[in-house]
Amino acid sequence: MKVTQIYSLINSINKQMWGEDALTVTDLSGIIALGQQLQISEDDMDNYLHQIVDKVGKTVIRTLDLELDFPNLFMDTFEFGAILEKININPFDAKSNSDYNVPNVGFTPTFADISKPSISVSYFKGATTWSYTVTVPYDLFSGAFTSLEKLDSFVTAIMSALSDSMTLSVNNMSRLAIDNLIAEKVKGTNGSSNCVINLLKLYNENTTSDLTVEGALRSKEFMRFAGMIIRNYIKYMNEPSKLYNMGGMVRATARDNMHVLMLTDFASAYTTYLSSDTFHKELVEMPLYTEVNHWQGTGTDGAGVGFATNSKISIIPSSEDGEDNPTTITQNGIICVLADRQSVAVGINKRRSGVFNNNIDAYTNHKTSATIQWFNDVSENAVIFVIDSYDKDEISFDKSTLTFANSSASTQTITATVPSGQSVTWSTSKSAVATVADGVVTPVGAGTATITGTVTVDGVKYKATCAVTVGS
Repeated sequence: MKVTQIYSLINSINKQMWGEDALTVTDLSGIIALGQQLQISEDDMDNYLHQIVDKVGKTVIRTLDLELDFPNLFMDTFEFGAILEKININPFDAKSNSDYNVPNVGFTPTFADISKPSISVSYFKGATTWSYTVTVPYDLFSGAFTSLEKLDSFVTAIMSALSDSMTLSVNNMSRLAIDNLIAEKVKGTNGSSNCVINLLKLYNENTTSDLTVEGALRSKEFMRFAGMIIRNYIKYMNEPSKLYNMGGMVRATARDNMHVLMLTDFASAYTTYLSSDTFHKELVEMPLYTEVNHWQGTGTDGAGVGFATNSKISIIPSSEDGEDNPTTITQNGIICVLADRQSVAVGINKRRSGVFNNNIDAYTNHKTSATIQWFNDVSENAVIFVIDSYDKDEISFDKSTLTFANSSASTQTITATVPSGQSVTWSTSKSAVATVADGVVTPVGAGTATITGTVTVDGVKYKATCAVTVGS
């Protein structure tokens, strides 16, 4: 073992720390230990793994020690059957009542009308099964440890790694179940409805701002707006409505029955740029939520530079099963998901562990297996919030200015280009200067005015303007 004398380095660092010397280049090469592969002969290795050095001294055993990322997805602890049946009982319609006619002559009572409830039934079937197995020999690597206790710790760590592998799989699959719900929502609504909300688009079009995706995460004004909208939707979804699901069902999602999943990039920005700079924190504080570091993966990006990847999914959703040319749903900028607990959950959760001892060959097989069914129900409430780029040209004019010689001049026409099926609402800033009807502008008196065309798409108003000048 090489032991390096570092007294001169310590003295130099002390002087830099105390302010006696200026900060200088400090050579740590060979001082800080970095893990490395040692050139040791096969004779010094254990006989089973051929990686552990026999009797090396102190040993540190490292495992992941994972926990479930989304424990609330697991709805039931008892065993399900092969098929999960969900029965939906729809609200009843009001009927006429003739009780007020009882005093009238000739009133004929009606007894015991039959009123059947309106129900719909969904069936969820199919589960995923997998297992992990590790073989532990009785004696082959015992020589690598200096005591029975250390050998026991090593075997225990192997079992922990086996458990971690299963937990990692469950976490990743749970994340994909959430991703599939997002993809189904984006697919079913073409990215625009009360189920998929582009907060950047909503903000820009209602504030005449031109904020970008990159700027949104650094804007206090945008953060206030985004927080207000998300908190509002949490309250809206508490009321019975058909707006927040894709099944046309009347649903209500109480806060206690709602997943609130928030991307870490957005949650951190919200706290840093807004909550930390607010005297009345309770007015802007988000409700209790679960942070999600990424929806599908981080790619090769790290914290601070990975928003584009962390907030993105690229999924062939489950509903594309059986299609000859399945469609890939890609969505960028996902920052928050509000979902009823019935919209994404685990219906079947069976996990088993077993041990097989082979006393003849002196080894033990440890096996852990899982049979789990993740399911999505798009007829339940779920709203996806994104910060994504968008096409701003929802309405445009063929003219930006109009000039009339005087109030007696002939009318001129503005042609508006709008999305298919949308109508334009026309207005003038000064009716004493010019009026407008269906794009036809009529001069009235000398001066200047602004003609505005407005179209409303998915609750967002888009405007285009034309400056009008009328001579005297």
